[in-house]
Amino acid sequence: MNMPVPPLGIDSRDPQQCMALVAALPLTRPARVQESLTTLLQGLAVAPPPAASYLQILEMTRPAMAFVQESLAARYAGRPLVPGSGEDDSLDRVVRLWNLMANAYAQVASLGGDRAEIQSRLALICQRCVHYAGKRIVEYYSARREVPKGHWSDLFGYYASAEEWGIAEQPVAEPLNEFSHSQSCAQALAAVLLTELGNPYSRSPRELGWLVAWSQRFSLFAELLSADSQTDPRAYAVDLAADCGPRPLQFLTAGPGLRHLATARLTAEMHRVAAQLKAKSAPAELGLGETAFEPYAGRLLVSLFRPWCVASNPRRFQRHAVAAGATAEVCHGFEAIHYFVSGAEFVQPAHVRIYSRKEFETIATFRHQVDPGRPLHVQEAQVEYATEKWEVADESISGFRLHRSGPGEGIQHGQLLGIQAPGCERFLLCVVSWLMYEASGGLRAGVRVLPGVPEAVSVRRLGPAVSHSEPYVRAFRLPEMPALKEPACLVLPKGWFEPERVLDLYIERTLEARLENALDQGFDFERVSYALAHPAQACEPARAESGR
Repeated sequence: MNMPVPPLGIDSRDPQQCMALVAALPLTRPARVQESLTTLLQGLAVAPPPAASYLQILEMTRPAMAFVQESLAARYAGRPLVPGSGEDDSLDRVVRLWNLMANAYAQVASLGGDRAEIQSRLALICQRCVHYAGKRIVEYYSARREVPKGHWSDLFGYYASAEEWGIAEQPVAEPLNEFSHSQSCAQALAAVLLTELGNPYSRSPRELGWLVAWSQRFSLFAELLSADSQTDPRAYAVDLAADCGPRPLQFLTAGPGLRHLATARLTAEMHRVAAQLKAKSAPAELGLGETAFEPYAGRLLVSLFRPWCVASNPRRFQRHAVAAGATAEVCHGFEAIHYFVSGAEFVQPAHVRIYSRKEFETIATFRHQVDPGRPLHVQEAQVEYATEKWEVADESISGFRLHRSGPGEGIQHGQLLGIQAPGCERFLLCVVSWLMYEASGGLRAGVRVLPGVPEAVSVRRLGPAVSHSEPYVRAFRLPEMPALKEPACLVLPKGWFEPERVLDLYIERTLEARLENALDQGFDFERVSYALAHPAQACEPARAESGR
């Protein structure tokens, strides 16, 4: 991250020159502004002005910095950023500027700690340090990247200083907090902890944006308290002397640096907001932001209640260790998944195939090799599909935790995968629940299994405007699973679902399938329930065996 920057062009010890530079920043050119602010902060660190003026300059830069950092982070926000990729430099530059800002505020405290005008503002300085150190961590969530070593230690170090000086709970003006316009150092730390506890790597881009914003809003109702023998061992806590995020208290070593998240007030507030949403209040009126809308805001709020307000509990489906070195075969994309599920290349049925002159000549030439009793299929151009070997870290009845140590196909949150697990003859349909790139380039991911053994089928649209030769596309059928209360369903390419739409479903013969409800929507697929328009013509349903 030691990227070269151009010379400052001003005397950083002169407050007026620094403030003039900030006032003239061209916000329509975010990359240039980011570069200018980086250069300014580096210059201030080497040749700072008097502490009070230094603080004034930093406060003046905050609105412009927030604007350009958000603009530039949009290049990678919410999608997996592969280490070493083209946008990797964008992440480095954003994180670097957040770090420079935290260091700059800390330098102000160091330079002016013996002066009354700085001592009176130590609560603000500490809150800013925690805020910007926390922004570094959240930036890695946004890029779905592992938080580097030392980031949690830096965050806790700033907070520990505020505690030592007795100002951690003192609220200060925070114009960038859209929910209350004030925040204490403890609340700034709680916001980062709530974001971490909200499972950021498992959130869609939209959910992640809401999670980060809501963590700021609801941090006003969370408290950080010293942990003792009376504290629930399942409560989430941090060790200010450690370099990791919140963990259940029972897994942390006892010591003076333990702080647990007390959420009694937070629980009451979340109940209140949930009740108002149920009563049809607009999310924006409840402080959930202008971009939040139902029913998705309510669903996210419900999903956050347990990690935020309930002590850590055992998983619904316990993970089980697998044999050392166990691997799974993983394939990506509808075409490859269809191939491995069916065991054969996809072909268009004869009744929709329009043959070229060359194909007719081939059929005529080799007609003695054609079985007239079999339907004529013409195969698509042969393509070799490959799988990747992923290590299986553990498994549960609902899914797997996987690790890929080397390079491979990029994957997205919510993407459909085909996975052949250890000891399983069939490929199962799985969805990426969470993913995180390691600094080394390795990829960790959690996947959930779509219930039932998939059957490779094909579908096409029906309607008066659709040609009789409209080609079929690849799809999958999953059987009804009464024990799990799962209806029979189709897995279609994204964008195919419309309620009551009728599709031509081809499984050895044509059937009409009426789409009913969307059960699951991912990055590249939709899982929908359906009913046959003419049930008496149905072919034998797919078996509901586990395949494991």
